[in-house]
Amino acid sequence: MKVGVIGAGPAGLACAYQLIKAGIETHIFEASDSVGGLAKTIKLWNQRVDLGPHRFFSKDPRVNKLWLEVVGSDYLMINRLSRILYNNQFYQYPLKFIDVITKLGATETLLCLLSYLLQIPVPRNSKHIEQTFESWVVRKFGRRLFEKFFKNYSEKLWGIPCNLLDVDFAVQRIKEFSLFEALKNAFLDNKSNEHKTLVERFAYPLEGTGIVYERMASFISNKGGVLILKPELIG
Repeated sequence: MKVGVIGAGPAGLACAYQLIKAGIETHIFEASDSVGGLAKTIKLWNQRVDLGPHRFFSKDPRVNKLWLEVVGSDYLMINRLSRILYNNQFYQYPLKFIDVITKLGATETLLCLLSYLLQIPVPRNSKHIEQTFESWVVRKFGRRLFEKFFKNYSEKLWGIPCNLLDVDFAVQRIKEFSLFEALKNAFLDNKSNEHKTLVERFAYPLEGTGIVYERMASFISNKGGVLILKPELIG
């Protein structure tokens, strides 16, 4: 049996890696000239630079086992330091109530909370809720916070208006995180909260996130798999 895998990003390489381990002949086709997809690491400024910010964290033991199998001991546990830049001020993330109310102001904080509360009575299956990124985030965080923190960033990132962006983008990236969960964490400082959006420590490979996929690609090639970069399409 032969298997063709389209894309040498994290999903494609992980699939091909497991297929090769199972003794199945595998060909991978990648449109770009390198592996790793959006999680690749590139050479820039005489150093290795991640294409985007990526943190590794999973509660699935199968995923952790595979990751450690590839990375081995070549990683560090890093304390997360995340900030949101808004109106020329940095806000701690996950949200800290005192930090938010001090910088955003009591009036604006109250307006954001009222905007969120207005969304609570709307049932999840209401026919008035459109299945878009915008409608999903507004229901989870309120219209005011959506306009302030989510809209501009998301439209710059994806190049698509939020009211045209599919709801799956929100579900995959934000999951079941909401303003209520953020407030609960901010007020109670809940250390047991394991939501991936709030995780405070994560594993980071010493040579960048892309090394995971570079090693997978090397393993696949060494075991007889075929990796084709920038393939020519025949019509």
